[in-house]
Amino acid sequence: MPRLFSPLARGGLGIGVALLALAVLRLDPVGAHAPLPWRARSLALPVLLLAVLAALTARERPARGFRPLAMAAGVLALGLFLVVRLREPAGLAAEAVGGGRRHVLRPGAVDLVGADLAALDGARRWSVRWRGPLRVPEGGLHRLWLAGRGRAEVTIDGGRVLVAAADPLAAGVTLPLSAGAHDLVVDYAHAGPGPRLRLGWTTPGGRSEAIPARFLGHGPARWLWTLTDALALACALAAGAAAALAPWPRPVRAAPRAFGLRAVLASAAGHAVVLLAMSWPMARDPATLGPVDRPDGRLNAWIMAWDVHALLHRPSDLFQAPVFHPLPDALAFSEHLLLPALATLPAQLAGGPVLAYNLVLLGSALGAALGVQALVLRGGGTLLAAFAAGALFAAGPHRWVNLPHLHAHAVLFLPFVALLFDRFWERRTVPRALAVAAALALQALTSIYVAALCAVLLACAMAVALAGGMGWRAAARLAAALVLAAGALFPLARPYFRMRAALGEEFRLADVSLYATTPESYLASGVRWYGGLGRRHLEGERVRDPLFPGLTLLVLGVAGLAAAPPRYRAVALLCSTVAVVLSLGPATGFYRFLHEHVVLFRGIRALGRFASLPVLCLAVLAGFALSARRAWSVGLVLALGLAEACAVPVRLGRYTPPPETARGLAGGPGAVVSLPVGEDDTQAMLDATAHFRPLVNGDSGFVPRPYVRVQELLGGPLDADGLRLLRALGVTQVVARSPLGLPLATVHHDGTVGAVPPGEPAREVAAGAPVCTLWTPSGAWLDTGGPRDVERVAFEPSDQPWCARPAVHASLDGRSWRAVPAEARLSDAAFTLLRRPRDGRAEVRFAPTRARFLRLDPCLPARPGALEVGP
Repeated sequence: MPRLFSPLARGGLGIGVALLALAVLRLDPVGAHAPLPWRARSLALPVLLLAVLAALTARERPARGFRPLAMAAGVLALGLFLVVRLREPAGLAAEAVGGGRRHVLRPGAVDLVGADLAALDGARRWSVRWRGPLRVPEGGLHRLWLAGRGRAEVTIDGGRVLVAAADPLAAGVTLPLSAGAHDLVVDYAHAGPGPRLRLGWTTPGGRSEAIPARFLGHGPARWLWTLTDALALACALAAGAAAALAPWPRPVRAAPRAFGLRAVLASAAGHAVVLLAMSWPMARDPATLGPVDRPDGRLNAWIMAWDVHALLHRPSDLFQAPVFHPLPDALAFSEHLLLPALATLPAQLAGGPVLAYNLVLLGSALGAALGVQALVLRGGGTLLAAFAAGALFAAGPHRWVNLPHLHAHAVLFLPFVALLFDRFWERRTVPRALAVAAALALQALTSIYVAALCAVLLACAMAVALAGGMGWRAAARLAAALVLAAGALFPLARPYFRMRAALGEEFRLADVSLYATTPESYLASGVRWYGGLGRRHLEGERVRDPLFPGLTLLVLGVAGLAAAPPRYRAVALLCSTVAVVLSLGPATGFYRFLHEHVVLFRGIRALGRFASLPVLCLAVLAGFALSARRAWSVGLVLALGLAEACAVPVRLGRYTPPPETARGLAGGPGAVVSLPVGEDDTQAMLDATAHFRPLVNGDSGFVPRPYVRVQELLGGPLDADGLRLLRALGVTQVVARSPLGLPLATVHHDGTVGAVPPGEPAREVAAGAPVCTLWTPSGAWLDTGGPRDVERVAFEPSDQPWCARPAVHASLDGRSWRAVPAEARLSDAAFTLLRRPRDGRAEVRFAPTRARFLRLDPCLPARPGALEVGP
């Protein structure tokens, strides 16, 4: 069978690589005119599948013709690079205006993304104009189209042909264009984040594309474009032929290699050097430089600070974190990061939360690198190749993209779970089963998200093992060990289930779909070298996170399929496929089934985290691909992969200790609030590490529904209704950046602390008697059953904006109506929801009135159902 499929897969791969190269070379800055209009995005998956098939069916063969073709492709690529560098810029130079500044964009196509306006950073409104010749190569009916967001006008030869304004913007017009030059003007205006505009055409031949830069402006001479096209075609054909004839790595000998203490220490030192160099300048000042300029980074730093404080002072109240006051189990709204906090406790006490954060970030990467290295060595890889695989997993491009998500980077035990399961696969004893369960439990103590990845990895490995002959008795041993681990973890899981039962909420499919990844996300990259291609040619709304693992790791990982032991190969393919499908979320029936029937999946929102599993598999396979190479080539490939990672911008912020306003609150009575609520809650939480008093503010991956109403009430100027809520919550002091007009205010250079004056507190809304309710577009109609004295209507609040003065009309007979002045206090509703999140009530109060029928304003934020009345 391999004799049949191997040539077909190789030939298909060669054709796919040639077409993909042509599609990429069509794009700027090359701008070659390819004979086929296929797009790189549509070719990427078929080429990857063909490469996988070629690797799986690879047979040893001499590398005849490969080296000359590879050298020819390199020489042609160098010649193409020189031609592109030497020719004049093509396209139109645009003038952009924003924030009172002007900036001239480099010549190119009418294809604008936000990164092009970085020089106008801070502006909220932009206007951009392109003007110059449009050189139509073929006369006939053309359809001009616009895509993006905002307002755009297209003028050709002095006549306005297309005007459109929308978000998203998608408009077009069909008009005749003669061959030759036409005067083109494009005006674009946009307000808000994310400017985007693309001008394209559909030619008479049916070719639809953004108008290439070669047909805009004066540009270089025609013979240079002809040379560009010829070199691009020759380069693509040579690359395709080289891919078809490339020799795949030989299978490695599956005998495990020793990983002694000396090798472990030397490898750890090497990985440490790599991580320190790659994380620069973080490593220069680890106590103050870190990803704390964004909310997620500050949240994770606060979590570990609270863990340490709770463990030292009141361990039993670990999950009763002093945020989202007075909601219980507030730590269960996020990751707990318990084991990282314990491991870095001395650093937390001596150097602060950012030092602890950075140690966890780099320490987890270092430990995971050693785990990958041990996994490759167990499969028969060489020591140097295994080191390179571990370094690529620990410090590859994927590591530096989302640094604020510490829980996603705490992957220390992920490769060790795979390693220990492989040992169990070899000898299916109870101690080895317990070792697998222990590694999974340690990962759950580190990060729940990564523990979910470990569970998926274990499930896939077990499926492959059962298919490979592992008996059900061995599977039962492992299952029993995992049940023991789950029992040991129950005290940690209990607060999460308790929180879910108290709030009555979880991540619904609609919520998850907003954070699930997309196929386009796997093509998007944060690497400067080629990341701009994704930003410009992928739909921005379809890219949630840049998940492309890097060219070096991807090529090595696919090549490693030919060299890896069969069990490694099978687990890597199954695990990567399952992880990608899960990351797509509700777009697949597989995930919808798991979400419906496995309750743990309802607590996972950011499904892009599953992309770490394919990266792990690629890194391990890369180790086998490199095991057959010489030391200098392994070093060269590792340097290339790390250079690729260096092209990912590392965004860091500088941490400042809690200000004087926060330190002055230490030891005081009652709760605290930082105004305005919802504006910078994670900074308020991090500042509150100076006192750890109950704090009304809060932020997490899961924002409880009652807190949304608190934000609505306290997110602006503090009024009388806001003070009522603060009194009911036991808040004694208010922190703000500006004077509040409250008594006993203490003014510092960094803010103001005011005392909450005595007065009327908010009160809990009691349920009333349900009455017959009719919901209509004009409001809710209530029939109490007969004339009675009514002074309030209670209801279950919806998520609509609050209406403090709803219109209420009363009637005794249903014909004559009288207006009743009414008031709905948001403070009472918010306080009731905080006390009873599942069945909290709000109410409309008015003077006692005798009525049988009531008609309520349609703006009332009530959930449809039977309303309740009371005296």
